[in-house]
Amino acid sequence: SRASREVRPSDHRITAMVAAGVQRVASLSRKPTITPTSWVARHTAVQRRMDLFGITILAFTAACGGGVLRDVVMDRGIPVFFSNYQTVLIVMLSVAAVVAVPQLFRVQWLLIVLDAMGLSFFAVDAGIKAIYLHYNFMQFLFAAVITGIGGGILRDLLAQRVPVIFRHDIYALAAIVGCSFLWFARGMIGLGPAAYAALFIILAVRLVSVYFNINLPLVKIAEIRKGGR
Repeated sequence: SRASREVRPSDHRITAMVAAGVQRVASLSRKPTITPTSWVARHTAVQRRMDLFGITILAFTAACGGGVLRDVVMDRGIPVFFSNYQTVLIVMLSVAAVVAVPQLFRVQWLLIVLDAMGLSFFAVDAGIKAIYLHYNFMQFLFAAVITGIGGGILRDLLAQRVPVIFRHDIYALAAIVGCSFLWFARGMIGLGPAAYAALFIILAVRLVSVYFNINLPLVKIAEIRKGGR
């Protein structure tokens, strides 16, 4: 009947509540996943022989650089990081923990899993916000992906090395796949279910690629010797 085909206002409220719940879960889950991001940054800083100040700066950059870069490029005003004191506290405690207890680095798989969770939560949370702001697909994809990977890129640039995601690891690609699914599936299954599925897709792609050591192929260019030999 006609009444059965009409979308009731309550349906919109339920969809909005589910989407808000997903975003709330993503927002809350980003805080504990800031810790492994800071730990990885600390490891990079130690490899580059940085002092405690350098370790702290690199940890902040890795944990918050993606969101700051997103807000600046998308002209969102002062980045949210500068008014989020909880993030500052978490990063400081993370740096203190790894300096005091360096044995934390022995649990490599735990760090990898938590880092993959951070990638998925950061990217999906930013993607939901981009949808609410009525971004087009390219704006949405940029905002979501750069939030997940931007901190790692800035970390490596400050450490004077080519960003890891440009050399190996299925990392940015995992975020692109999951966020693209979120964009196209939300119209068919709803924003809430699509967001949960996107979280799982990003996490699964990242962990499967690490477990089976799957990387994108490298382009090898043969060196040309002098004299054409």
